[in-house]
Amino acid sequence: QGGVMHLYPVHGVYTAAWVAADFPPLTSIALAPHMINDHRGREYLAALRGLRAGRAAPRTPPAWAPFRDGAACAVCSAPFVWESTCRSSAQEVCARHHCRACGRVVCGACSAHEVCLPDFGIVEPVRVCDACAWTL
Repeated sequence: QGGVMHLYPVHGVYTAAWVAADFPPLTSIALAPHMINDHRGREYLAALRGLRAGRAAPRTPPAWAPFRDGAACAVCSAPFVWESTCRSSAQEVCARHHCRACGRVVCGACSAHEVCLPDFGIVEPVRVCDACAWTL
């Protein structure tokens, strides 16, 4: 019967879980737009390397602040508003990002840096805010 290893990121660090092969959601396939890229051998290898690094990491990554608590960027204090003719909550969320080093909600302009965070087990470059980029 066997099982399937499910690899998934939590706060930017990969974790894994064994899922029974007869688990009901595995009995059918529903394709999502990102699935083809996510399921290439290169991506699996990167996820497995990330999982190994995450398990060996000396520190856990910070919890991410909820988007609903971030009315303004934690770095520049600019309010999160979407300058568009069609305002929607989905568009406003696109303007917000989490810094993988501190977990704060920041704007795109204040989180343009990408670095590896090996202390957290993050071995691929990820988004960090300006404040963290300058201190890392």
